[in-house]
Amino acid sequence: MRVLRFDLERPELEYYFHELYQAFDPGVKNVLTGKADGVLVEKTEGTQVVLTLTWEGGKALTRTYQFNNSVEPLENSLYKGFLYDFLSEYFEKRLQWGTLTGIKPVKMVQKYYKQGRTTTQIRNRFRDYYRVSNDRTDLLLQISKTQASLIPSEQVSEANRLISIYVGIPLCPSKCDYCSFVSTIVDKKGENLQRYLDHLLIEIKKTGEVLKASNLQIDTLYIGGGTPTVLSADQLEQLMSVLEGSFNLSQLREYTLEAGRAETINQEKLEVAKNHKVDRICLNPQSMNPQTLLSVGRPWEAGLLEQQVALIKSIGFKTLNMDLIAGLGNETPADFLRSLEAVLALDPQNITIHNLSIKKGSRLKDQNGIVVNEGYGEDFYQSVKKRLAAEGFDPYYLYRLKYTRGNSENVGYAKRGHEGIYNILMMAECQSTLGIGAGATGNLYDPVTDNISKVFTVKDVKTYNERFEEIVEKKCGAYRILSMNKK
Repeated sequence: MRVLRFDLERPELEYYFHELYQAFDPGVKNVLTGKADGVLVEKTEGTQVVLTLTWEGGKALTRTYQFNNSVEPLENSLYKGFLYDFLSEYFEKRLQWGTLTGIKPVKMVQKYYKQGRTTTQIRNRFRDYYRVSNDRTDLLLQISKTQASLIPSEQVSEANRLISIYVGIPLCPSKCDYCSFVSTIVDKKGENLQRYLDHLLIEIKKTGEVLKASNLQIDTLYIGGGTPTVLSADQLEQLMSVLEGSFNLSQLREYTLEAGRAETINQEKLEVAKNHKVDRICLNPQSMNPQTLLSVGRPWEAGLLEQQVALIKSIGFKTLNMDLIAGLGNETPADFLRSLEAVLALDPQNITIHNLSIKKGSRLKDQNGIVVNEGYGEDFYQSVKKRLAAEGFDPYYLYRLKYTRGNSENVGYAKRGHEGIYNILMMAECQSTLGIGAGATGNLYDPVTDNISKVFTVKDVKTYNERFEEIVEKKCGAYRILSMNKK
């Protein structure tokens, strides 16, 4: 692995320089001291920022950038803009996302609209200040417009005391190589699953007691994982019955159950979900290529996915979501597009296109380190977008991650009326969410400051089970404050 040393006059810029440099030249290790194959120098001379990049036996470049010190305080974002222009010249390419490396760019658009800016002003801001391409700016504006009718106004949200609930089941039958989530493999007798469920049901009841006097209204409910459908039909019945007994779910706009792995669902489980008014099922093939799935440790059985889709449709859920990941294994663009066609043939109402992100906790990262490959290119991105549009799918939510193939984005597409509301609310960070279970972070929204306070918890099932009483008491204490504020 090549090593690049940052010689920075302002060491606090290291994080921003690292993030942006990785987007241009992925896989390079950045250091602040010691030997290196290349050096990136940043310094200020009067009212100029000077940047120099040299690699042993390679290209060298120095450029100066003028700023007006009396008008423009030297914010980190200005340095980032200078670095972007510099690296664009050095590598002779521009990035679709410009200087943006954050997770939630749609939220930025929504914030600007709240401030009273016009669409033209927002477009200019993204183009001139953040160097975002016209295509991605248009995408953000389109998604923001779609979400506007699905995000309750501050007045409605406050009047109705709207919140969401996330219930975490961080257990799986096995772990895929690309997965970075802290999930536990269910033991042969299912004892760790049962013990976790026993504690989870207690936490649900205690959280419900905390909220009883608050008149909070549950807006969306999401049961995620892991793989929640590792639960048996009886266990799923227990879980959903306790949720109904603990919270008023009569006003739900959306009730989602993740059933990510086809081998974990059957008619009995799906009927339990339907009887409890689940209206959105997530069944996530990730790829329709057997060789790809087997290469990343994900089980595959011929015809099983198609059989389960037919079963889901026969039971009559409103929305079926299916996920694909671009960049898995050694797939080519043609391989991915074949998977996309196969998924479209199954006629889901909601499709999420992820780009492979190599993150801490995944076997791929442990085996290979952070090796971020070039993406499939802009033509590929446009072909996916065009193909989905032809079938009536519009983009409705977007988020970005570090170390993603091609410095790209993850986009949810849906047919009209089948957008994932919980996903939208999570990215917009405009509503409180109660996280119940291991790995389920709570988000407490303050409409006055427009800020989110996190209620963190342990991620692994073992620690959750061992420290259950302490963990639940701490979480309920935080949710008690929310309940008191909403009376």
